[in-house]
Amino acid sequence: MARLAPLLLGIAALLAVVPACDVDCFDGGALEQRYRDGQAEAEKANVVAFDRGKAAGLALTRVDGERDGNTEGYDDGFAAGYQSIYGYSAGYADGYYAGSGDGSTDPSACSDGASAGYSDGNNAGYSDGSDAGWSDAWNAGYDAGYADGAATCTATRTLPGSAPTVALAPAPASEVDPEDAKVCYQRGYDDQTDPTAYERGLSEGKRLNPDYQAGYQATYPAAYDRGTLDGTAAGYDAGWNDGYGDGYDDAYGSAYDACYSGAYTDGYDDGYGPGYEDGYSAGYGDGYSTGYDDGDDCGA
Repeated sequence: MARLAPLLLGIAALLAVVPACDVDCFDGGALEQRYRDGQAEAEKANVVAFDRGKAAGLALTRVDGERDGNTEGYDDGFAAGYQSIYGYSAGYADGYYAGSGDGSTDPSACSDGASAGYSDGNNAGYSDGSDAGWSDAWNAGYDAGYADGAATCTATRTLPGSAPTVALAPAPASEVDPEDAKVCYQRGYDDQTDPTAYERGLSEGKRLNPDYQAGYQATYPAAYDRGTLDGTAAGYDAGWNDGYGDGYDDAYGSAYDACYSGAYTDGYDDGYGPGYEDGYSAGYGDGYSTGYDDGDDCGA
């Protein structure tokens, strides 16, 4: 125990500095005030970040606008082309049609379905048959075992005593963490912090900057058109691949399911009989054992 004492003290010290998860920062008192203080400080930081972003946007040049217009125009056009009716959706439709044709003529679909269906059916039939056989045989086994056990009357079963129940002492009530005020201040600060403040300010500065806007507008339209062409082609290719896979899987699955269901029935029928026989034997044995134990108690 002496060796454990330093470890226990260390654990206690660690727990003392970990903030409680259930600190109430809206208690209407000092903790809530610290939460509000954190919010106010975060709001000041948001304003500073916004102003820095706005100043950066106002300082940009025409060249900066041309660069951003080229990049953003291409990206916007690419996204529009990708999602257009000639992009992903068109490719998906064409790919689905092609995949359906190939999937429906795949010879392995029916053979795989029949094999899996028979196996699953056989297992299910065996299991159901075993349960039914066990249930049918248990009573007969019990009666025979009871009769044989009663004829001996040589043993008396003694039930083992129950182990004493050890009552657990209730956990001590946790004390208020002395760091609660810091916890609430940080929560208020985090909740009020705007991670977009700088970017919002930057966007505002760009909007108000005439040189930047002139350069941006000069390159955006042509870049948008280039992006649209590339995005349409990329969307069609991606859609075709996805559509082909889904079409193939759906058609393959239909053929698979059709052959599965018929083979399942055959497998179930073939498995039920052997399962019943094995279950009957096991049920009779289990019933006999239980009956024998009850019978040879000799009224004890």
